Amino acid sequence: GFCALGTRTFDVVKGDGFKNLAKTSFGVGRGSNTSSIEITDLLPHPTTISRNITRLHEEYKMQLIDICEQLTCFCLIADQCTEAHTGISYCGIALRYVGEYSQLFTFLIGCFPYNAASHSAQHLRKFVNKILEEYKLQLDSTKFVVTGNELKILPAFLEQCSRVGCADHYLNKQLQHAFQSDQIHLNKNTIEKVNCELVQNIFNQVKKVVSSVRHLHQQQKLSQKLQTYSEIRFSGVIIMLDIFRELAQGFCALGTRAFDVVKGDGFKNLAKTLFGVGRGSNTSSIEITALLPHPTTISRNITRLYEEYKIQLIDICEQLTSFCLIVDQCTEAHTACRIKNVWHITDHHRLSTILHPKLKNFDCCIDEKEKLINVLKQEFEKHQLIDSSSCTNTLHLTQSNVQSSSPASTTSTTPKRKNLYVTIF
Repeated sequence: GFCALGTRTFDVVKGDGFKNLAKTSFGVGRGSNTSSIEITDLLPHPTTISRNITRLHEEYKMQLIDICEQLTCFCLIADQCTEAHTGISYCGIALRYVGEYSQLFTFLIGCFPYNAASHSAQHLRKFVNKILEEYKLQLDSTKFVVTGNELKILPAFLEQCSRVGCADHYLNKQLQHAFQSDQIHLNKNTIEKVNCELVQNIFNQVKKVVSSVRHLHQQQKLSQKLQTYSEIRFSGVIIMLDIFRELAQGFCALGTRAFDVVKGDGFKNLAKTLFGVGRGSNTSSIEITALLPHPTTISRNITRLYEEYKIQLIDICEQLTSFCLIVDQCTEAHTACRIKNVWHITDHHRLSTILHPKLKNFDCCIDEKEKLINVLKQEFEKHQLIDSSSCTNTLHLTQSNVQSSSPASTTSTTPKRKNLYVTIF
């Protein structure tokens, strides 16, 4: 009842906040001597809850600032977006760092309304730096920043940081080109045509069907829920097409919306006929039922028309199903070509791939395996040289200090080794 009456998701009962509320309510009830109680007397007012949320936000913010002050190496994720309806631009910043025991920690610093003078690289970098100063963070050549590959973001992070192009943003943009773009501007003077007309045509048709069915609220008649996609996650288009292909035959069982009946040709023909009869009639009053056909006649015509349209709909669904296969093939070919020819893969991407537990087997890029391993070997050798030189300098310094303080002593101090993560990376 809690989820149904409040139109809340069922997962709400799994949250820590709900569990704490249930535990507190249970404890109050167990310690109460009153046989009946008005539960509204125990619940806080919404304004009280909002004040508590603000207080908790400030407490956690101060804790995060304390953590940020101690960080010597971290990675920022920065992105910009504009809300379509309001036109307000936002800048989102997230923080990632590796803890003492090689644990990856991620914090969303915030999604801030972008109030700078313009969207130029200079103003964007100044806006980001101002937010970082509030959290005691500062960018330099040893800090990493992961961003998209948009032209307005690239110049903002060319200096005082090591920028890495976001793979998700790049792949999403290539899928968007395949499904929506007619041509791509490679540079100011070069334009490349996107040869995916069939793909884009089928994509638009399937998108309309999926959108209409979702608005019908009749998905319960289907064996699987139809899914749409997000503009910032175009990989959802492939999922949408796959589900549509599996459920294409089930669309024949779905009805139409009642309000759309006035848009149909049958309704227009009926209205036109009644208008003509009324205009040619000399009778001041007429029983409209005398002009309407009997329900059995209507049902026979509906059955006949239903069978005819059902056959046509099945044919359309079969064509869309076969076209979905073509969409997969064309999209795959276009996207693969774009990734191979346009995406400039850096050593940062290679190291991230070989160190990722789910990508280190190179199932999707066997030809890159040897190159990735060589990059990792180079990093090992580079840091081994740095560590060996630092250990040698430390040893010489220790011996000279011992000899200067106690010439007769031959005891030397073993230099303390760095932890494994620092040694590798």
